[in-house]
Amino acid sequence: MATHLAMNGRTAARTGLTAAVLAALVGALTAAPAQAAPALDAFCEVPGQELSIAPVAGLADGQQVTWLSTVKGVTPTEFTGEYVGKLENGLGYDAKGEPRDLLLVKLDGDVVNGADGTLAAGVWAGASGSPVYDADGALIGAVSYGFSNLPDNVAGVTPAAYMKAIGDLPLTKKLSPAAQRQVTRMAGETATTSATATIRQLQPVRVTTGTTAARLDAAGSRIAKNVEGYRPVASRGLAIGGGADDGADYPIVAGGNIAVSYGYGAVGSASVGTVTAVCGDDVYAFGHPNEWDSALSVNIHGASAARIVPNLGGSYKMVSAIGKVKGHLVDDRLAGIRGKLGAGAPTIPITTKVTAGDARSTAVSHISEPLVIASAAVEQLGTDALRMLDNQWEGTAKVTWKIAYQRENGQQATLSNTSRYSTADGIAEYVGWDMADDIAMLQTNPFEEVTILGVTVGAHFTEGYRAARITGVQMWKSGAWRDMIRDSYWKVAPGNYSFRVVLSPVPGSTRVTEYVPFTATVPKAAKGLVKLSVGTPEESMEFPEDAKTFRQFVEALDANQRYDIVDRTRSYTRLNGTRYTGKAQDVAPTLIESGKRFTFSLKPTP
Repeated sequence: MATHLAMNGRTAARTGLTAAVLAALVGALTAAPAQAAPALDAFCEVPGQELSIAPVAGLADGQQVTWLSTVKGVTPTEFTGEYVGKLENGLGYDAKGEPRDLLLVKLDGDVVNGADGTLAAGVWAGASGSPVYDADGALIGAVSYGFSNLPDNVAGVTPAAYMKAIGDLPLTKKLSPAAQRQVTRMAGETATTSATATIRQLQPVRVTTGTTAARLDAAGSRIAKNVEGYRPVASRGLAIGGGADDGADYPIVAGGNIAVSYGYGAVGSASVGTVTAVCGDDVYAFGHPNEWDSALSVNIHGASAARIVPNLGGSYKMVSAIGKVKGHLVDDRLAGIRGKLGAGAPTIPITTKVTAGDARSTAVSHISEPLVIASAAVEQLGTDALRMLDNQWEGTAKVTWKIAYQRENGQQATLSNTSRYSTADGIAEYVGWDMADDIAMLQTNPFEEVTILGVTVGAHFTEGYRAARITGVQMWKSGAWRDMIRDSYWKVAPGNYSFRVVLSPVPGSTRVTEYVPFTATVPKAAKGLVKLSVGTPEESMEFPEDAKTFRQFVEALDANQRYDIVDRTRSYTRLNGTRYTGKAQDVAPTLIESGKRFTFSLKPTP
């Protein structure tokens, strides 16, 4: 259910690249340049890792180059290629007004061109960041841009000096007809169609563990619709199946695989590309931005490749596994990403402890980016449901979640809620959404900054669709359960009486009638009828519009509406003429669908 919250500054600052920002940057390419900054001569001066920057002015058309990229496992393969020229100012001006050129290299190699009966892959998604060197071993730059969706061996290379400076480059820029002719002439290719006449990023490969990229993104979008002010964050890149979090210690080396993740473990999401250079603890990769948001909390990992898959719609690297955390991301800029080896970014644990019959299972995800917690949590619980029930359709679950958080003043607290879910149509699509909304609403509350410290979920799953409606009330009388008649009354002496609500299965659910017992008192002070009414609670917003403080806000969340509650009222007029109304709630053993209330009365007799 939607809530209307003001978006706080932190959430607003952490939104993804918008079309308006991109358009503004592309338009800025025509701005007048300022004084050019001197080029860097050395990329790395750390002993044992010395690396020079190849002077772009000294590159000649037809000059042979080498480049590194990993096509299988973790060991880079060396390939050859040919420098074919540059597009002057092809990547626009940097923040200082200096024009930036895009280098063009025709890449060679059996994977690129196809060999021994294999299909040509061209330059593949996941190759972005592959380092290109001149004959002296100086770094020319990183493979990072392409010009066609078809297998193509011509790549745009981000110059090394730009990456060392972490500058400003556009994500995409339309080429003029003259510039496109220049690309095809220098590459020795036949003219391309206008549909491919763009400079485009070579995508990283997106690997999602424990769920699919589509499901994780859909979860974020759904939460954003439910909670105003929430802005989901998703990994970028070509989403492919496969990949696992095996925790191996894969190396971070030039030409090797690098994964940048928002989370790992039971549910994780990472973008996999190629390392351009390592200088001490600094790691440079991609040659283009990942999310273009350095404020996001991101870990870096090594990764292992399974193979390069040729594809007419864009070849890609198939990733077999994501390794242990090797450090964290420092900069996500238009010229590439820069990470720092060593300690990873802090993570928030999502722990699910689930049972089904005698089976028990515990899963843990480690989420570094807070705006991924809600979507990861709901997907983790949905995956648990599929694992435990081995069925994507019918299922029932009782779920309890605890969200540990820290307030702006440092005070720590826990929000706890419980509910029951059952469906005949996709159990994994139902469990967890109330929990996800609670997480997102805490994060986007309009009163103060809240930090999520951890999420713990307990769930018990059972097979079958179990749901009921309230169909009656029975009273224990004369040694047996007697059916009450709706809107009728029984004469009784003052005292305490035992009742039970009758829960009959809805059509299509497991055919089991269940009961919710309760006790009602007929007081001596009652004048006339004692009216009793049972039903399901009325629908209510979790967050009332009139909450004035954070405490009121949390109290509203804590009053989470459950779907297994019988709501009772008892009312009567006292002998002194005053009116009494009492309310109570009882937890039912199954989910209860909304329906008409069942009302009856007891008439006290002398």
